[in-house]
Amino acid sequence: MQACRRIAAERGLTAVSMRAVARESHIALGTLYNYYADKDELVLATVESIWRDIFHADPADSAGLSFPQYVETLFSRIQRGAAQYPGFLTAHSFAIATGKRGEARSIMERSLRHMQDAMMHMLRSDPSVDPSVFTPSFTQETFAGMVFDQLLLMLMRRQTDCAPLTQLIRRVLYR
Repeated sequence: MQACRRIAAERGLTAVSMRAVARESHIALGTLYNYYADKDELVLATVESIWRDIFHADPADSAGLSFPQYVETLFSRIQRGAAQYPGFLTAHSFAIATGKRGEARSIMERSLRHMQDAMMHMLRSDPSVDPSVFTPSFTQETFAGMVFDQLLLMLMRRQTDCAPLTQLIRRVLYR
């Protein structure tokens, strides 16, 4: 996977192939086929590894952060991932594995769900959040989903500063 991620980072996900990975890993092509049945399977594993690399953080890194601080940290982590793997987030790279699009979409959705769950955890554990902000029609889940969607939109627009978003979060959550 290190070779796959390195190829994807340097030349893009489309450059990940059985031959390229075998060459980069200094192993025989046949050996690689012992682990991955075909290129689609290899690319899917690479996509999953990159999503994990970008989105999955050590929970200790978030300990003691307020919700807006967590959003800033998350935004920075995703920006670093986007810089490390150019075009990965914006090019809908999960569609590259043409034979297995459903599996690729599932991998992406699991990664995004993990990030949303972490966001919900941070929102619920922030003791400074005013609980009266939320109502039956404006729940914590709704708010976290809106923040998450805004983060993704900012990334797609290549915005480099999430301060306006965190300022809005502070104005909504803290009274």
